[in-house]
Amino acid sequence: MKAARLKSLKNLEVVEMDKPELQAGEVLVRVKSGGICGTDMHIFAKENAFSHHLGHELSGEVVENRSEEYDFKQGDRVVIDNATNCGVCKFCKNGQPEYCSDIRNLLMEERLSFQEYVAVPARSLYKFKDLSFQAAALAEPFTVALEMIATAEVEAGQDIAVFGPGPIGLMAAAYARHIGVNKIYLTGRSHSKKRLELGRKIGVDEIIEVDQEDTVEFFKERNLKLDRVLITAPPYTIKDAVQILRFGGILTYIGFSFDGRENVELNFNDIHLNKLQIRATHAIPNRFFPAALENIKKGVINAEDFISREFMLADVQKAFEFTLDNETIKTLINID
Repeated sequence: MKAARLKSLKNLEVVEMDKPELQAGEVLVRVKSGGICGTDMHIFAKENAFSHHLGHELSGEVVENRSEEYDFKQGDRVVIDNATNCGVCKFCKNGQPEYCSDIRNLLMEERLSFQEYVAVPARSLYKFKDLSFQAAALAEPFTVALEMIATAEVEAGQDIAVFGPGPIGLMAAAYARHIGVNKIYLTGRSHSKKRLELGRKIGVDEIIEVDQEDTVEFFKERNLKLDRVLITAPPYTIKDAVQILRFGGILTYIGFSFDGRENVELNFNDIHLNKLQIRATHAIPNRFFPAALENIKKGVINAEDFISREFMLADVQKAFEFTLDNETIKTLINID
C-alpha cells in the first residue's frame, strides 16, 4: 500500500509499505479521505517530531472485520475515533467513558496515517450514511467542538465568546448558534480574513481582532460580562477569559502552547470570589461522533464552507506546504 511518512523536517514522502496485519477484534479500513489537523502541522513544521505518521481525522470503508462483537460489513462507511475507551474500567462501566483509565490512543501508537489502509479496533469505528467521505472527515474535529460545548454547559440564551477562529472554534460557534445562544463573540487576528469571514457567515454577533484591540477592554467599555468562554487559542488567553466572565461563569479550553507560554499566572482570589470555573476539555475518547455526523448531515456545519482545498495522497507534500503558507480552514487529503 501507499503511505505518507515524515522523513525529516517539512519533508513528507509517499512510500510503499505492507498492509497492516489484522488482529482479532480489529477491522481493516480502506482510507478515503482525511483532514490535516493543527497537530499534524506542528509535527510537520517543528524540530523533534514525536511521530512520523500524520493524519488522524479519517474516513473510509470497511474491507475486512475480525471482530465478533461488532457487526461491520465490507463496504460500510466509517469514521475512526483515534482514541478509544477500554469499555471495562470502573469509569466505562459507570457510563463515564470520558474518564477511562486505560484509553487506547491510536495516534500515539502510530496506527493511523494518510495511507491506503489502517487496521483499528472495531470499537473505534462509527458508521455513517448519506455523507461524502470528505464531509465525514470533518466529524473528528467537530467532536472536539461538541466536547467543549458540553464541558462548558453551553445553553440557549447565554452570551458566549469563542477564542480562536480555527476549525474547532468555528464549529463550536456554529453549533452554539444552532442551539440558540443569545450572543456569540469571536476573537482572532486581523490577518485571518477567511476564518473571520466564515465566523460572520456562521452568525457570530461581533468579532474582536485581538491585534487591533484589547479583548478585556472591549468588554469593559461595553459593560459586558459573559456566561461562557470557549478557548481554542493558546493558554495565555485564559488570563483574558477570567476577566470577562460573569459571577459563576465557566471557561473551557483546549488550546496548547509549545513555546513556553503554557505557564499562566492567574489571580485565584478573583477566580474564587467570582465563583469561576476553569474546565480543561480533551476529546479523548471522542464521545460525540454520532452527534457530529448527524449534525453535519443536517447542515449545522456546511462542509463546503470548512473545506479550503483537497489534494490527492501523491501530493501530500504540496498539501502540507499549501496549508503552511496559506490561510486555510481545513485541507483534505483524498486517498483515491
